[in-house]
Amino acid sequence: MTLVKLLPIALLLLTSIVAGDSLAQSQQPSRQIGQGIDCDRDGQNDDLRVDDNGDGIPDRCLLNQIKPAMNRANYDRELKELQAQPCEKATKIVKNVSYMMCSLNGGSKIIISASEALMEVGDGVGYWLKGNRVRAIVFFGSGHVVFFNRGVLEAQIVSYKAEVTTVFTADERQQFEGLERNGVNKILQIFGR
Repeated sequence: MTLVKLLPIALLLLTSIVAGDSLAQSQQPSRQIGQGIDCDRDGQNDDLRVDDNGDGIPDRCLLNQIKPAMNRANYDRELKELQAQPCEKATKIVKNVSYMMCSLNGGSKIIISASEALMEVGDGVGYWLKGNRVRAIVFFGSGHVVFFNRGVLEAQIVSYKAEVTTVFTADERQQFEGLERNGVNKILQIFGR
């Protein structure tokens, strides 16, 4: 009598297991649909549309999945965007050196650039920040530009060459990363910050 009552329950469980197994087998793994696009509207086609159920229609978007190819044109464009930011400028002259600080107006002024240059020759260095970190340093005399990613040297552009250098010696890393860490603070001290 007990076996007769348990038989329908056992059949139901077996059917569920078999159906669940065939369902799992029929599901296809997620796959990318199309090229990289701009799902998060940040201006970069670095997001991916993904089809999770195999119907060929995107079900979701994965953000920031594609690292953009950084070539000379991309770095030049980024530097121009950094340099074109509107800001409040402050200038001080100490002996024969001109210091400039550019900040956004806010509760605690956010620094977006700072520079120092010899007045007679105009040779000097400029720092452009993204967030609260130095993104680019420009050497005015030579036109060299170096880019950083969270304090780590990422690329160097020599003004008279077309290519972007991404391999550095230990001395270059030490020199440029030291400037990234300390250069802006030295200038901000002139302004009492």
